Amino acid sequence: MRRNKAVYILPNLFTSINLAAGFYSILLAHSGRYLLAGWVIMFAVLFDNLDGKVARLTHTESQFGVEYDSLSDLVSFGVAPAFLMYVFVLRDFGRLGIIASFLFLICGALRLARFNVQTTHRDSFIGLPIPGGASVVAAFVLIFVRFGINSHKYNVLFLVVMYILAFLMISPLKYRSMKKASTNKTISIRVFALIVLVISLMVFKPYIFIPAVAIGYMLSGPLEYAYKLIKPKRGVAYEQEDNNI
Repeated sequence: MRRNKAVYILPNLFTSINLAAGFYSILLAHSGRYLLAGWVIMFAVLFDNLDGKVARLTHTESQFGVEYDSLSDLVSFGVAPAFLMYVFVLRDFGRLGIIASFLFLICGALRLARFNVQTTHRDSFIGLPIPGGASVVAAFVLIFVRFGINSHKYNVLFLVVMYILAFLMISPLKYRSMKKASTNKTISIRVFALIVLVISLMVFKPYIFIPAVAIGYMLSGPLEYAYKLIKPKRGVAYEQEDNNI
């Protein structure tokens, strides 16, 4: 019995590391260590993915774990990236920068609340997941700091990105879920090779390919939606041509 109770601590331990990473990122951003603050947010994303997988593998899912995970996510992927972006560049805009950061935070909180009340398990998320939004914020900071780009020259870009991320998190756009992929299902050799390739590229050039993956995931929702809008129209056009023939 003691062993069984100890197993329940494991996923919550990963969640606690996620929470600690979010808090540490805030401290780093406050001290002006933006590059490390961005990496710590990325680190928190990793542990956020691991806690759910560990809970499913050990069959220790619980309502307590779900609520604790959401509270941790709000700090690590809501407060931390909003504060990081504000002290990094958005304070150039004064009150407008505060509004942009707060809008990101509140939309992230709404996104988490909507996820918690969804009773059905799906293969896709409704709206950009808050870790995805936080990853994009961290990605922009990593790129600009690592390559010595003057962020204040492009501060309008950062402002627009924050508004776009806030909208995507509360939008009805669907995003594919990587977090809930079943561990019992086998994957094809092509998918496995693609995963290995992506991981290899991220390890080889982390400052290029990790931000690319984060931004690519953000764009996947709108692109998939646009594709679904265009695809039926093409089908209708082909049917009309066939009827004319």
